[in-house]
Amino acid sequence: MVSKYQIKSNLSEAQVESDVAGFFGWISKNAPFRLYDVNEQLTGADKKFYDRGFAFLMQFKKSEGLYSASLVPVSTRKNRSKLEGIREFRQHHGLPDDPTLYFPLRKKAIKANDLQHNVLLKYANQRCSQAFYVAPLALDKQSYYDSLFDSVTRYHYFPFRNKHYRLHRNDWVSTIGFVPFLKEHISIIPHERVTTHEHYYSFSGTGSDIGWHSPEIISKSPIRLADLLSSEIQSCISDNKFLDLNHLPKVLEIEPYESNMDTDGPLAALRAWGEDMYNSNGIKVFILLSNSSFLEEYRMELA
Repeated sequence: MVSKYQIKSNLSEAQVESDVAGFFGWISKNAPFRLYDVNEQLTGADKKFYDRGFAFLMQFKKSEGLYSASLVPVSTRKNRSKLEGIREFRQHHGLPDDPTLYFPLRKKAIKANDLQHNVLLKYANQRCSQAFYVAPLALDKQSYYDSLFDSVTRYHYFPFRNKHYRLHRNDWVSTIGFVPFLKEHISIIPHERVTTHEHYYSFSGTGSDIGWHSPEIISKSPIRLADLLSSEIQSCISDNKFLDLNHLPKVLEIEPYESNMDTDGPLAALRAWGEDMYNSNGIKVFILLSNSSFLEEYRMELA
């Protein structure tokens, strides 16, 4: 039963995951940097070109909405929903709440050894990996797809129909931070371990003013997917976070490494790891791929 202060979304996590992964594929092909979904196959030419990598782990969520406490008064019942506490918290701290967007953590899966949140945390802010939640800043399918079409208008072609246009070479990294579709998603890096799934992240429709409940303000600045990807990719370049693909599985502590080797070399190990991560925890793995020669040239241009 939906309470009068709740705004339900007609999106699904599967839809968000599919659309974002598909968009990554479109903007990455024939580019010097590629956001590679480990469940996909690389061409022979790509396997020869890409020799450096950095891992992104993403948990896709759908956002739900809450009406402002000033519009629908907060209940004072002792056994009230935790969602009421979110509304009260945001009103008390003067955070945008017209409406509030939020998502809950996921329950521990049957096949999982730990809560999904803690698995993400393990790979967050690491030498060769970053992990975060991704949720749309829209509650309605039409609004969500409008943001995709806005991205298409910007680049003149519909990405899933036209195969000729690509973001490439010098404009790829700088453009990521301005892509409308990517700006319409919030990205939240987990910051602490939990012992239960009964926690929520709340945020504004602009991807800012992020709250963690039990209550804490995580950030008042926008942390959108476009912002995070742009920052992380720049950091991979400037701080030399890209690893040789032959070393990446070992540093990520993928076990057993050798048994996953085949004609694809380390990509097979990364693929097997990604499949297990998705099947056990619902976490999607992408590898940011690049080429060592290109990186050297690119850094020299920036110097």
